[in-house]
Amino acid sequence: MQTLDSPALAPTSPDWRVVWSDDFTGPEGAPLDHDKWRVVTGKPWGAGLETYADDTTRLSLDGRGRLRMTATHTPEDGYVSAWIETLREDFLPEPGGALRVRARVRTAPGLGLDCAMFAWAEHMRHLGDTEPLQGWYRSGEIDVFEVVNTAPADVYGVVHSPECHQLPSLGMGTAFANPTGAPLSDGFHTYTLVWTREPDSLTWYLDDTRYLRLTPEDTTPKGWLFDQRVFFGLLIVIGSPGGPVLPGEPDPAAFPTTMLVDEVSIAEQGPGR
Repeated sequence: MQTLDSPALAPTSPDWRVVWSDDFTGPEGAPLDHDKWRVVTGKPWGAGLETYADDTTRLSLDGRGRLRMTATHTPEDGYVSAWIETLREDFLPEPGGALRVRARVRTAPGLGLDCAMFAWAEHMRHLGDTEPLQGWYRSGEIDVFEVVNTAPADVYGVVHSPECHQLPSLGMGTAFANPTGAPLSDGFHTYTLVWTREPDSLTWYLDDTRYLRLTPEDTTPKGWLFDQRVFFGLLIVIGSPGGPVLPGEPDPAAFPTTMLVDEVSIAEQGPGR
C-alpha cells in the first residue's frame, strides 16, 4: 500500500496519467472551450455581491495559452464576475487509487475578492426540488485553493461539510503563506490536490510544497463526504460573507480585475501503483 509520502504519489511523480486537461490554447479573444466547460450565469447559490455572465468580456483566451477570468463593476450592472465548471461530473479516485488535480493560476488582485477552485458532488447539478443549501450539506465541498485578498499572500486548503466546525461556513482546513511573502496575485502559482480512496485522504500543495493533509479521522463518519463523484469549478467571488476569512469591502475603482488560468489538469493513479 502506497503512503502519501511515497514517491509514487508525489504531485510530480511520472506515474500520474492525465485523464482531463485544458491548456487554453487559442487566439486572443477566443471564447472558452464549451466542450470542456460549462459557464454559470446569473445569481447562483453561493454568490456574493456579484452576478455571473458568459461573454468574452468576462471569459476569453489571451492568445498566450491562458484563460482570462475578469470581474467588472459598472453603475448599471454592479459587480459581474466569471464562474466555470467542468462539464464532466464523474471525477472520483478508484478504491485503492488516487486523483491529482493541478491548476496553474495567477489570482486576481483587489480587496473583496475570493478566488477559488472547488469540487462539488455531481448531485449539486441535479437537485430537483432540493433546496441548494441542503444539497450542499449532502455534497460537501473540497476547495483545491482559496485565496481571499484580505490575506493576499495566503492560500487556504479547506473542506466543508456539516460536521466540520474548525472554520466559518462549516469548514476545516488551514492557510499556508507564500514563502516569499508576496501576494499570490503577483505571479503564477501551482495549486495541487491529491485525493486518495481506501485509504481516504486529501493532501494540498502550493508549488509542490505540501501544507495540509486531512483524513476521515479529522472529522466524523458523517463529516467525511468525500467519496462521491464530483465536478470542479473556478470562480471569483466578490464580497461573500462565507469564505474561510472575510474578504473585505470591494472598491469599485479596483475593477476590472482578472484571474489568469494557465492550465488545469486532472490525473489518476490506479490501485497498486
